[in-house]
Amino acid sequence: MASAGGNLPLVKVFFRWDCAGVKKDEEVRVVGASEALGNWLPACAVPMHRDSVEEACWTSKGVFLPLGHKTQYKYVVCKQNNGEVVRWEELEGNREVIPTGRRLVAEDDDGLYRDVTIAPSFARRRNTTAGSEAAPSPMAAPSDAPSGSVPMPRLESFQNQVKEKEIPIDKDDHIFAIFRTLPVRLKKNKDEWVVEEDGDEITFKVVSMMYRSIPKGANIKFVGHPGVFVSDPVEQRKIAKLLAPFGCIPVWIDEQVFNNTLNFCHTFLWPVMHNMKVFEEDGKPNQDGEQSLSFEEAQWKDYQVFNRAYAEALEGEMVQGSIFWIHDFYLLLVPRALKLRRPDANIGLFLHSAFPMSEVMRCIPTREEILQSMLSCKVVTFQIFEYARHFLSCCQLILNSTYYFYGAGVLYVEHESESVVVRADHFVLPFADFVTRVEVPRVKTMAADLRKQFGNKLIFVSIDGDEPFSGLILKLRAFQKFLRDCPQHVHRVGLLQHVLVRKTGEPSELMKEIRRMADEINKEFSMEGEVTVDIRVGDVSVDERIAILKSADIFLDTSINDGLNLHPFLFCVAHQPEESGAMIVSEFSGCSSVLIGSTKVNPWNTQAVMDAMHTVVTTDEAEKSRRFKQDHSYVVTQKLCDFVASNLAEIKTAAARFMGPVRGLGAGFSMHFMERGFRHLSFEAVCYDYKKAKIRAIFVDNEGTLAPDRRNVIQPYGAGANALTNNGQAPDPQVLESLQSLAADRANVVMVISGRPKDTMDSWFGSVKELGLCAEHGFYYVPPAKMTPGESGRRWHCISKDETKEDADWIEIARTYMEKYQKRVQGSVLECKGSAVTWNYRKVGAQMLANEIAQEMVRFMDPSNGPESLMYGYPVVVVNGKGYVEVKRSDVDKGVIVDRMLQEMRKQFGPIDFVLCIGDDRSDEDMFEIVNDFAKKEGKGSRSMLDDDGDDTAMECLASPTTVKSGWSSSGVARLTKKASLTLEEFNPADMSKSSQYYTVTVGRKPSQAGFFVKDVGEVSDVLQRLALQARVTNLSRFSSMPTLVHSEDGDSD
Repeated sequence: MASAGGNLPLVKVFFRWDCAGVKKDEEVRVVGASEALGNWLPACAVPMHRDSVEEACWTSKGVFLPLGHKTQYKYVVCKQNNGEVVRWEELEGNREVIPTGRRLVAEDDDGLYRDVTIAPSFARRRNTTAGSEAAPSPMAAPSDAPSGSVPMPRLESFQNQVKEKEIPIDKDDHIFAIFRTLPVRLKKNKDEWVVEEDGDEITFKVVSMMYRSIPKGANIKFVGHPGVFVSDPVEQRKIAKLLAPFGCIPVWIDEQVFNNTLNFCHTFLWPVMHNMKVFEEDGKPNQDGEQSLSFEEAQWKDYQVFNRAYAEALEGEMVQGSIFWIHDFYLLLVPRALKLRRPDANIGLFLHSAFPMSEVMRCIPTREEILQSMLSCKVVTFQIFEYARHFLSCCQLILNSTYYFYGAGVLYVEHESESVVVRADHFVLPFADFVTRVEVPRVKTMAADLRKQFGNKLIFVSIDGDEPFSGLILKLRAFQKFLRDCPQHVHRVGLLQHVLVRKTGEPSELMKEIRRMADEINKEFSMEGEVTVDIRVGDVSVDERIAILKSADIFLDTSINDGLNLHPFLFCVAHQPEESGAMIVSEFSGCSSVLIGSTKVNPWNTQAVMDAMHTVVTTDEAEKSRRFKQDHSYVVTQKLCDFVASNLAEIKTAAARFMGPVRGLGAGFSMHFMERGFRHLSFEAVCYDYKKAKIRAIFVDNEGTLAPDRRNVIQPYGAGANALTNNGQAPDPQVLESLQSLAADRANVVMVISGRPKDTMDSWFGSVKELGLCAEHGFYYVPPAKMTPGESGRRWHCISKDETKEDADWIEIARTYMEKYQKRVQGSVLECKGSAVTWNYRKVGAQMLANEIAQEMVRFMDPSNGPESLMYGYPVVVVNGKGYVEVKRSDVDKGVIVDRMLQEMRKQFGPIDFVLCIGDDRSDEDMFEIVNDFAKKEGKGSRSMLDDDGDDTAMECLASPTTVKSGWSSSGVARLTKKASLTLEEFNPADMSKSSQYYTVTVGRKPSQAGFFVKDVGEVSDVLQRLALQARVTNLSRFSSMPTLVHSEDGDSD
């Protein structure tokens, strides 16, 4: 089950407390720092029920709490009739629970009434003492507090939970704003280069607007192409020195590469970003009558060279902690190029254009390169949330990346063991700069001349580009229908349309059609000397744009896909003095989500656009003014300097919140600064512990761990229903060789645990001798040969005595019900196994919808939901995993088989010195839980978790980027101390703990019970190869002191 706020798993928690002396008119409630526990409000707390036999035993119903999240709680005795607090439990501080598994009982009766309530897992919670960092004890409100007021501790706890610790930008930050071009211009006077700024003139380029908004003294440098092509290195250095006082760094690019890149961006990437599929064969006209261009491999290579040039220009400028803010789709590959050169770089990407849906993105030949580069950032920002939603869908479908919610609503994507924040924040016009231009005499004169041309008519106005996304034809078609169907408005309205033409030379087919339609309207509705539709073409300055918009009464936008469209905001600026005007904007434009006073239209619905025109024309001035002020009040409060500061602070905050890896510190070494309690696996520490251990156990998952998980990769169209089952990927020969070496080591027990059927496991791993296998999550298993010497008969074992008949009833019910979903949800697959029935929806295109369907299925089938659930009374559990819903026997999971193997190993061979357990998804959490518990029961040292009372100072360095490894703590955490520069000392075995070591490792950084993570399947292969090399050295050594795992009275001595 997942929480409502995202994909975070929930655990059903039951509370049990021993409390005598509660009167008949009183009841016990459990209250805590969670909405499910009433947020410290006793009136909203969870009531508990007194046992009919043991009157001191109080038990709650199941409460869903987030998996692995610490939750504080306490018991309170209240009146039954009105909920009045009688007394709080006599406990200093609060109780804490960290939910694990699928269901959990918080035993606050020391196990006294364990036989009263039966549940799959139990946990004892520790209490926090007064003076600790925990929230204060929730006591009753003071006597002078007003009735119904929120107790202060609860309020403080809530504020601490939602408080976002944003780290502001300061003068010590080194910031690089990276654009396609620089905000200044270079000109050559005779033999000397001269730098020209805008001066008092304001341009409508984003880079220029942002350059003007940066306060003096800010440590922000602008990076971009200087607008001239210079190949002489001496001349380049001379220009770079000339630009330095202006805070600009030039990027030098070959002219042909530059032109090819612009052509690629304008003819291919720009249409794709706006959801247009331009993948037809050459020569086939597109929907606008223009020639379609196919993907040009040569231009893509130039685009890569173009982007790498920006990273190369910054190599000499990078310092520790630098912030790189990259802008727009021209530079989508720059984040990856920077990341390769500076793995700890703080990179943000702001996409000014739209972002395509997954259906379009999937068609791009280079989709993976683009998405992976975008995910090399710390923060990716879109104009509106709709584009962010498209991006999340593409990451999930194409890269199999998952997204979660962090505290205070931070949305992030997990990719390559790093967290990337995804947010929406539209660009802001510098209102204060632009509004000063409205009263400039030149602007007022131009606006008056335009109005004189139309006489006393109401003027509709628009400024658009010469591109199909502007909806120009739809606009003229709707205006023509408006005049035909509403003859009373003929000679009373006019349309002033300015088209910003990007191309020079012969007019495009689009412009020819616009001209034709305008002539047709003028011929039909204009009298002699009168203009009804005026089409103007060419680039215009900011002053001219303001004059055009100021001359009109109604802004009309019919774009069919636009990133934001700043002209409606500029219309509000132009009409600042009179605070009057009206706007009709397309619902497909990004600005429609923030301009709430405007009239929204679907430009494809000609009748709706015509109706909107009629409504706006006939609306009284008071209503127009009221609606205009709604939008004007929003625009006037927007400050570009605040927008810049906020976005840069987001990048800096994200870098501190999700501390990513620092790589490149030497061959084969990775060093990561992680959040407390979850660390990157140190290969050196694992190898050291492995080498000194006498008895070892290694448990590994298969797909997603030993081999890439291909089950949820996009399948070719027309793949059969069995394709999902058959398209799994076996481990490569290197991994099999490593497993063979490890299994052959006489001190090792190695087992591969998978959800695959027996036949598949045999075909993939049957050649590896001495290797233990588990199929169907442990329902069938092959014990390692060392544990069953001389055994004859069938190779596979089953945990059930009667594997053919025992489960027939519930399997048939689950299969019949899931078949209905398989038929209705296209692309889903039903898999029937010996111990489980699985509905798999990894191939379903609409993953967000499929997830909701899966949650509904789980709610209906889960037996823990009571007698009304479909599987109530059967010995099964319902699991909602990554792309599947599975009904399986409650006594079958990977943890059960791992526990059985560990117990048997201890019985046959004695104490186990080393355990390595690696997995990648929710089903592997059962293994991690068993290994962690086994380590505690054995009383051995464990590298899986920090001890409750352990020294946490080892992790205090995580906020510092300048750290050095100086040894190991007793809990196996790298102690880091601050130094002047980033260096690395030798791994020191003498500082290692002498006790046994148990490692639980998950693939990818995500919420998990594992104590460590590795980045990907490649790192799993690396660690296995290192251990295998050690195993081969051990087997070849004549002086090996490792014992042989045999069933004899006389074992080898040290």
